[in-house]
Amino acid sequence: MSLTQQIITKLAPQEKPYEVRDDRIKGFLLRVQPTGRKSYIVEYARGKRVTLGDAAILTLTAARNAAIEVLGKAAQGIDPREDRKPKTEPMTLRRFIDQKYRPWAHGNHKSSDTHVKRIESCFSDLLDRPLLEITPWLIEKYRLARLKAGIASTTINRDIVALKACLTRAAEWGEIAESPLKGKGIVETDRRGVVRFLDQSEESRLYAALDRCPYAYLRTMVIVSLHTGIRRGELFGLEWRDIDLARRSMVIHGPNTKNRTTRHAPLNDIAAQALTAWKRHGNGEGLVFPGRDGGRLDNARKSFAALLRDADIKNFRWHDMRHHFASKLVQAGVDLNTVRELMGHSDIKMTLRYAHLAPEHKAAAVAKLVG
Repeated sequence: MSLTQQIITKLAPQEKPYEVRDDRIKGFLLRVQPTGRKSYIVEYARGKRVTLGDAAILTLTAARNAAIEVLGKAAQGIDPREDRKPKTEPMTLRRFIDQKYRPWAHGNHKSSDTHVKRIESCFSDLLDRPLLEITPWLIEKYRLARLKAGIASTTINRDIVALKACLTRAAEWGEIAESPLKGKGIVETDRRGVVRFLDQSEESRLYAALDRCPYAYLRTMVIVSLHTGIRRGELFGLEWRDIDLARRSMVIHGPNTKNRTTRHAPLNDIAAQALTAWKRHGNGEGLVFPGRDGGRLDNARKSFAALLRDADIKNFRWHDMRHHFASKLVQAGVDLNTVRELMGHSDIKMTLRYAHLAPEHKAAAVAKLVG
């Protein structure tokens, strides 16, 4: 029969499903279920059908138009069932980070939150772009724009290295054939640069401010940093089981270090005394410097900034305490290889940035030319 809205409304459910074919469009029909549900269907070949939609939602006219479209595609050799399957959305950088990279980084990267946030913050314009559309030119445009804005090359390099690590994983896991940054090196920079350390006056003011500081945990962290050269992340992950106050030493385990290599660091009297005093504040178990919730400390920016204001010290970062430690060693005549071991540098090139602080060695070498 020629289906009409009135006929469709009057069709009553029966004990078994039944179908009513439309004589206006060959293959177009209405199927009535025992539950009373009515669905529009188009049959485009023997045994091949596509359900167009619920008759309670889809109008008869819309269903006929959809049936004509399906039959037209079938006539062109296009399988309507395959064509109607939802298309897979392209994997964007944001989706890849959320679904795969962030969970992986959380279990394998010691600073996963900072690492992923750096990518999301620095490359926010790329987050909703499909991975296949991220090209070397887009990264180069980013680098040039940042340089023009006065950002240091070392900072830009760190940003690009973070993205490169992410895209390398995307290639390894089959999301893209190859990372657009594969084989692309970072911009060479002066790796020695200017080392920031405290002069004698600043060091005196800092220790005076530490004496006035109301936060015992901050006093201890700063003193340990100044006298061991430990990195901030290593300090935050330090546990009491890693510290042997009797032997004046501590172990910094590989997973907690930058180069994934375990090292043993000696404690001088000042660092050992500070840790001994701090140990009395707790039970001597777990993290040495836990956060408020008992977990790993995230940062101490505000309290450290307040300490520096009290000491009237400017342009001095937490990481500069590590530079101060190395600088004091070199100035005291400690050889660079020993400094390298104490700092945990994997390459002596990193330690050479402090070589200029021992000018007497260069002067002695040049003096041999006299006569």
